[in-house]
Amino acid sequence: MPDEEAATPGTQQQGLAQVFTQQADFTAATGATPLAFPAVAFDAYPDHPSGAASSCVRTLPGVDLPWGSSTPTVNVLAPRAKDWLCFMGPGWDHGNTNPLPVKPTLLAVGEDDFEIAFLRPVSAVGLELLTNRLAQHKVTLTFTDASQEVLDDAVLATGANAFAFVGIQSTKRIRSLFIDSSGGGTENEGIAAIWTAP
Repeated sequence: MPDEEAATPGTQQQGLAQVFTQQADFTAATGATPLAFPAVAFDAYPDHPSGAASSCVRTLPGVDLPWGSSTPTVNVLAPRAKDWLCFMGPGWDHGNTNPLPVKPTLLAVGEDDFEIAFLRPVSAVGLELLTNRLAQHKVTLTFTDASQEVLDDAVLATGANAFAFVGIQSTKRIRSLFIDSSGGGTENEGIAAIWTAP
């Protein structure tokens, strides 16, 4: 009988979490749905410290999602950033991001490490990550019982300078996750989409 990894290409079991590298496989297995991001990056916030095609909020309190909801379910922070967490959209280019955003994408001014808190814990989360030339990530999951699991780069399998998908389904409910990236202070990393399943 084949093992689970051989039976489902693009997935890998790691501790309590199953990791997906294909968005279609992830949504089929989990029923996860995307969280709304703003339609236009410039219109999201009144502050525009990064110029045209972008708008920003202070790293605290961060960004609540789904965008525009009176009852958000997710909060995104950039705790190691200098001061701004921004939506960057098509047409924004400061020469330090490859590939450039093709839709509103969360980037931080400074180190691009992200903390995602689920106001209602989830069983699965998917991320479309904008990666830099290093594409080195470590994701720390924190569960509702305060235990943690760390997923390293070998499991996440993100490619360099790409929009890479990483999906995580867990046997324990996830309260938060922390994405630790390398080199985000010089070449941006970002989040272009988030999916969740209750």
